[in-house]
Order: sequence, then C-alpha cells, then structure tokens
Amino acid sequence: MQTAATTKPRARSLFDRTAKSHRTLWHNALRQFMRNRFSVLGLCLVSFFIFLAVFADLLAPHPYDKVYFDRVLLFPLEHASHPLGTDEVGRDYLSRLLHGARTSLFVGLAVQSIAVVIGVPVGSIAGYMGGKVDFVFTRVVDIMSAFPGLLFTILIISLWGGGLFKVIVALSITSWLGLARLTRAQFLQLRESGYVEAAVCTGTPEPRIIARHIIPNALTPLLVAVSFGIPAAMYGEAGLSFLGIGINDPLPSWGKMVGVSNAYVRVYWHLALFPTIAIALAMLGFSFMGDGLRDALDPRLIE
Repeated sequence: MQTAATTKPRARSLFDRTAKSHRTLWHNALRQFMRNRFSVLGLCLVSFFIFLAVFADLLAPHPYDKVYFDRVLLFPLEHASHPLGTDEVGRDYLSRLLHGARTSLFVGLAVQSIAVVIGVPVGSIAGYMGGKVDFVFTRVVDIMSAFPGLLFTILIISLWGGGLFKVIVALSITSWLGLARLTRAQFLQLRESGYVEAAVCTGTPEPRIIARHIIPNALTPLLVAVSFGIPAAMYGEAGLSFLGIGINDPLPSWGKMVGVSNAYVRVYWHLALFPTIAIALAMLGFSFMGDGLRDALDPRLIE
C-alpha cells in the first residue's frame, strides 16, 4: 500500500521530467538555429542594425538635422568630418543613415506589435469559439483583404497626411489580418486536440485553456510570422517615404533618402547607394532569421 510519502517523490519526478523535456525542446531548437549559417548571419545583421538604431545618438558624428550650407552635396571622404558625404542641403549623410535605421526599425517593430495585439486575440477568439463568431470574423477579414494593402495605405496617408505616427497607424490597419488568420487556423486545429478536450472536461475556464494550453502550442508559427512581418512593415514605410508621403522632414528615413536622391543620383551616386544597401541588408537579415526560426522550431527537422 502506497503512502503519501511514497507518491510525493514520484509526482515530483514526473514534474521534473516534463520540465526537462520542455527545456530540451527549446535547447534543441536553439542548437538547430545556431547550426544554420544563414540563420546566424541573419541574426548578426539584425543585431547590428538594432545596435545602430539604439546608439545612433552616440555613433552619429553630427546631429541628423544640422545643416552645413557650405558643405552641400559632398562626396564620401571628400571632407574629414563627413565620411559618407552630405545630402542636398548639407546634412551629414552618415548621421542621417544611422538615425534612419532607428526610424525604419521602430516602424517595423511598432507595426508588428500592433498586429500582435489585435490579430492574436481576434484570431484566437474566432478560432476557439467557432460558429457565428468565426463566420463574422471570416467575412470581415475577407472584406478587408479585398483592398490591396499598399494601395489602401497610400490612400489613407494621402487623405490623412504623412508623419511617423500616421505611417505606423496606416500600415497597422491591414497588417493584423495575416496574423489573425494564422492564429485562427492554429486554434481551429488545436482545440480538437486531446489535452484541450481533457481540460474542458475537467471544467477548466476557457481563458485559462487558451492561455496555458493553446497559445503556447501555437507560438511557433506566430513567431515566424512576426519575424517576416517586421521587414514587410519596414519595406512598406520605405515605399511610402520613397513616394514622399511617409516620414516628414527633418526625421530621416532610408526610403525617403532614396526617394530624395532621384534628382541627383546620376552625379551624386552615394545618395541612393548607401540607404539602398542598408534596406537590402536589413531585409536579408530578417529573412534569414525568419527562415532559421521556422526550421529550428519545426519538430520534424530537429535532430
């Protein structure tokens, strides 16, 4: 006959094995991610741009909005104080490039944060509740998806005006749709699983079931979607700023720097080259990192 003293260590042992298995899963995913050279390269690129964005004030040799009227359109290395030259009004190009990284990353992170805050709860409620709630959600998403995302954003900005806050809001209006659809699909699949049905039978409240049993298991595709959504938002901001309806002066933006350079690019090649390279490397970094996360968190690929 077993006593409480003999059953208690077994319960603790089962808990330890479960926790260890959970730790091993994430450890294997991290190891799989680090074994992928392209994933590591993407992580290094993203970390580099985040470092530049955070410490732009310390790294920039000049204020990004300071104008030197006697140093207009300098080429790189033409002046010792301006390693990458100056722009069309005499502002240091390196300083504006560094602060442009802050603007682009801030837009990408802010838009995806809003998409997570809206898309994940809405998609989870629709997928878990089903029925009429899911029907209404599906129809709303279908209607909003009928509008081309970028063209709809351009229309909003054209009517509302440009600016950092307005660009973030305009991009966020449609950015949550894909994340909400993905969350709904995950919840529709996971709510039929055995452990969720067991939790329902034991009388566990629905918010607790969603928070502790479904969302952790749906986290993998959501993380991958967010990692790809950040560069998409950055690209959208760059496109709006390139057209001249995005970020307003004097705040620098990589897309705006490329757009303004159109009138001078045939002679002053550096005005378009440096921000274009920065955009390309940032997109490449997030793409490599997203691919690495997708492969590392896929249990079928974990060795």
